[in-house]
Amino acid sequence: MGSVHKMTMTLLVLAALGGCARVQTAAVQAPMRGELLNIRHIIAANPQKKACVGYDAATNSCASVITYTVDGDTMSAQETTALLLAGGGGTQHIQTLTRSTIRDGRACTQGDGVEVTGRDEMSEFIRDEARSLYEQYGGSICDTYYRSGDGYLVNRVGANGQTVPPGNVHFQFIPGEAKLRAQ
Repeated sequence: MGSVHKMTMTLLVLAALGGCARVQTAAVQAPMRGELLNIRHIIAANPQKKACVGYDAATNSCASVITYTVDGDTMSAQETTALLLAGGGGTQHIQTLTRSTIRDGRACTQGDGVEVTGRDEMSEFIRDEARSLYEQYGGSICDTYYRSGDGYLVNRVGANGQTVPPGNVHFQFIPGEAKLRAQ
């Protein structure tokens, strides 16, 4: 799942974990979808920068941080997300690695293209849930990218033609470092 769509999967898994992590609610205005963009061009226009999903300028923090690399027709995305552990047990960082094939400027991923770096129970749970999500949507999911204000939108559609919730996800590239905000 190109890193951003991987993040989207992670967010879906986080939603499924409702009882395991504290849920933070916030009113979010739907971002506007602009021109269709090729993911190769987005990555090339932002060298040495990390993608930030859910950027909060007040705290200089992101819900997840993604690093993209492209080699030929393969895009790799490494996404880091922080989860609040139940019962005040602290925070756990989950790193997800996604390998996608770039087709017509979109990043398409199959469930076996999702891995995690950790070998702990939570990381493996996240990986298994992500793979299950791909199966629910026909075995693969393709991400289409659009310009949106100060960043970009990614829209994920499964091989079965259905849009993968939550729909359009906004992200932007940031220079330097931003804190990772636990969810």
